[in-house]
Amino acid sequence: MHYRFRGNNIQVVKSQPDPATGKAKSVPLGSINRATLMISDKLRENCSPGELKEIEGWVKRYRKVYELKRRHAALTLPEQIESAIDWFEEASPEEARQVAEDVLEASLALRRALNRRGLL
Repeated sequence: MHYRFRGNNIQVVKSQPDPATGKAKSVPLGSINRATLMISDKLRENCSPGELKEIEGWVKRYRKVYELKRRHAALTLPEQIESAIDWFEEASPEEARQVAEDVLEASLALRRALNRRGLL
């Protein structure tokens, strides 16, 4: 089985031999909600117990990796900001202007999140 990231979903696909040609073809079994990591009913219905166990293991590993990425992002954010400051000081005004609005929006969102948690 393999997993395809499609917008808000993770599509679970199984390779099966095509009876007519004998070549492997990809058959979508169902999806996993990317935000909640909930396995869809359709996917549960289309899988054997062994396949479902494999999918649940993948979801568990994916969740751990995602949490680790978020933690890493938070812990390295001060260093990333320092690097961004250096870049903004050296970048051309045209290039910097293209990024500045996104950075300001993200900064405001971070400030709101910190305020909600009582960290400011």
